[in-house]
Amino acid sequence: MGMFERDKTKGKNREDIRLDSVETAGKTVEKALEKGLEALRAHIDEVEIKILDPGQKGFLGIFGTRDAKIRVTRKKSGSGVEEIVDDITRAIMECLDVNYRLFSEEQDGAVYVNVETAGVDGLLIGRKGDTLTSLQHLVGRIVSKKMGGYQRLTLDVGGYLRNRHEILKQKAVKAAEKAKKSNHDVTLEPMYASERRVVHLALSGLDGITTYTIGNGELRKVCISPAKPDDGRRQQGNR
Repeated sequence: MGMFERDKTKGKNREDIRLDSVETAGKTVEKALEKGLEALRAHIDEVEIKILDPGQKGFLGIFGTRDAKIRVTRKKSGSGVEEIVDDITRAIMECLDVNYRLFSEEQDGAVYVNVETAGVDGLLIGRKGDTLTSLQHLVGRIVSKKMGGYQRLTLDVGGYLRNRHEILKQKAVKAAEKAKKSNHDVTLEPMYASERRVVHLALSGLDGITTYTIGNGELRKVCISPAKPDDGRRQQGNR
């Protein structure tokens, strides 16, 4: 998992440059590494370390003592998506005048980015995630344009989407059990396409269950149905 951490700082002298490499020194390699990680604002698994001088303790810990010196270099990102999202997030947070932290990781060929803010998570999420959905669409379009092609990206705020998707999976499984027991279709609440996809995938491996989508517009409903012979309503691709 990677992390950027941006702190709000007033004035023209704020340093927005993201360093990629730094040389540091310390009484030990570990101390020098701590300085390097702090300078790069990175975790140890995000960097490569080269020991330039292991240092020397010296006689009686006094004479001939020499500090250890290392070079800490940030590992190259395979996609560059993280940096673009960080730039966009910084612009938004500067308007809101708040601190934030940005975490990212790769999941099944897609980039998952979670933004944690100092008190405005709710504002960025909006009612039932409406604002976050719009924000994710906007950021996704910008990233794809800058990267020269479509990029699979999930933008989250405060882990809202992860929690929401986990709840949806649990609801879907319970609804499937109800559909089997009652032998009747069970219709879930209206959802965005990304949420409907979560439900379809969560139930795709269950025997005796089919799912299909009804309704028009962006918010549509997923119906969970007990499978019947030659049931033509299985439309998991219709999300």
